[in-house]
Amino acid sequence: MHETAPCSAFSGYWRGGFEKKAGAALRMLALLAASLALFACAKQAPPTMPERAMPPVAFESPEFFVSNLVPSNQDLTSWKDMGPSVRKSLRYVNSKPQGAVAVQRPGLTVTWGDLSRSLTRLQELLPRLDKEPDLLLANFRWVEVTGGINYSGYYEPAVRASRTRKPGYTQAIYSLPPDLNRVIAKRGKYYDRRTIEEKQVLAGKGLELAWAADPVDVFFLEIQGSGRLIFDDGTQAFVNYAGQNGHKYKSSGRIMREKGLLRRGDIFEQREWFKNNPSRVREILNDNPSYVFFKYGMRGPTGAMGYQVDDWLTLATDRGFIPLGSVVAYGVNVPDDAKGRVPLRGIGFAQDVGGAIKRNRIDIFCGGDDRANYVASHLDAKGPAWVLLAR
Repeated sequence: MHETAPCSAFSGYWRGGFEKKAGAALRMLALLAASLALFACAKQAPPTMPERAMPPVAFESPEFFVSNLVPSNQDLTSWKDMGPSVRKSLRYVNSKPQGAVAVQRPGLTVTWGDLSRSLTRLQELLPRLDKEPDLLLANFRWVEVTGGINYSGYYEPAVRASRTRKPGYTQAIYSLPPDLNRVIAKRGKYYDRRTIEEKQVLAGKGLELAWAADPVDVFFLEIQGSGRLIFDDGTQAFVNYAGQNGHKYKSSGRIMREKGLLRRGDIFEQREWFKNNPSRVREILNDNPSYVFFKYGMRGPTGAMGYQVDDWLTLATDRGFIPLGSVVAYGVNVPDDAKGRVPLRGIGFAQDVGGAIKRNRIDIFCGGDDRANYVASHLDAKGPAWVLLAR
């Protein structure tokens, strides 16, 4: 510590007293400066590590897949976070006869017991996977889906609605008609969409769950199979799939492309077209004869196992191709509003099915936020997949 030079103009008494006081003051200032320096060092943010750039998904080896597999791909902080999803699948497969065949096709023959052992093994490994991801290679046979998978996505839509019919809320959301199953058993099909909407054959029969503001919202609610109703009184309610009229589904994107109205046909482009052409909405929607009925639910979207689906973990599959309860390693480059495409490698669970999900198609549940809407509305891409079976 530097001391102040003595001033010869002061007397010895005053000089000595001044030096003592000045020295003490300087020592205090030095201590304060040192403390501030230490505090500044302590508050200095650690250098940020650049985010690891993942390579695009391709038809790759399991080893390469695992080397680029991280829980944050699926919005998880740790692989342990997927424990609840594993337990849902375990409850389902353990309710089946363990020696019975879950699926038998060229390239894959699996019993319910095989699926149970695979899920149990994965559950045991979850606490170690963050540090030892290669355990997935050592503990499982990776049965590749030949030809890869055509990936799409689904999400939980939110629909503006009213509990009563009123101006601005005129699109009915119907519950399951009591005669639907009897009519389908007899004729094979129920009323088609055009008949239901144009002739109003179900109106006034007490089947209306709610009235929506936008028929396009209800149409896409039918495609997703479940969602949330946001009522004009501020309350909300879940609605889930209750049944379908037996007619073959024809996508609005396909209808609009066939009419030369759209270039891509994704949901975002469709919505923009519907917004700009309100007089032609019914014309397009009614060309799809399929019609979905709903019921109120106590929770969000529910999969074919009877449990609520989980973001980026639940997969809808063709149960005759990839059976419910399967552990699936899946990879696809998904749409991103800012970057165009980003790689998604994940461990998912076959927990749901869908009318349009046949053979080499998987529908990924993306959640209920804006990103989920964007990915699900744009995703139509091919990528690899493997069914993981315990060794």
